[in-house]
Amino acid sequence: MAPQLPPLDLHAHINTRTKPADLERLGAVVFAATRSLDEYESAKKRRDQVTIWGVGCHPRLPEAQLGYDSARFAALISSAPYVSEVGLDRHSKVPLDEQMHVFSSILDILRTTPRITSIHSAAVPRQTLDVLERHPIKGAVLHWWRGNETQTRRALELGCWFSVNNASMKHPDHISAIPLDRILTETDHPSGDRGSPIPRQPGAVMDVENNLAAIHGSTAADIRKQVWTNFVKLLDETAVASLLPIPVQRMVAAARNF
Repeated sequence: MAPQLPPLDLHAHINTRTKPADLERLGAVVFAATRSLDEYESAKKRRDQVTIWGVGCHPRLPEAQLGYDSARFAALISSAPYVSEVGLDRHSKVPLDEQMHVFSSILDILRTTPRITSIHSAAVPRQTLDVLERHPIKGAVLHWWRGNETQTRRALELGCWFSVNNASMKHPDHISAIPLDRILTETDHPSGDRGSPIPRQPGAVMDVENNLAAIHGSTAADIRKQVWTNFVKLLDETAVASLLPIPVQRMVAAARNF
């Protein structure tokens, strides 16, 4: 019998002061996206059992972009398997060329130190892919992707993965263009799950699993199995499994038996 694994949430926002026990009670493996290097600094000494904290530099936040330092970023990711939230945002008050400079610097560091990297691309999917093409990395995960079919094909050619949330399901044509073997689930709590049923919380991706099952003519159980299979491949691509908490490493080992 295949092992029963918990929900996998590849992108959620969580207060860094949240107690570890409260996160464990979510019953899910959650990747927590920080918005700035300073925010990650406040979480880097945590030793959560099922929550993985990402080093972030959100393109929409001027203070995060202004506070970016390449040497500091490189030092922070030395023990972190996850980078999030980084990328580009058309709606940001930070000029797009400045965002591109920061994003390119981050990608150049990740070329030599691969990490699972959750990438924001709000209203600029083409420009995001342009930067990724110039600075290719392993482990690029396009979070809340809204590119058209042509752009999705280009992203696949660049080796990208995709994480989808409940809000993504408002555009099933976009989702159906993504092969199931390149998809991961996320909540993007508290934004991407605004229309989700209660409880709205990190890790609650069951509605996403159900919607993916409906789109692909599958079952929610098979979708979760596929997501964990994809996650294992993503870990192998980036070689960061040893940086995960021990309980999550054990789950990964179980998923390899699928």
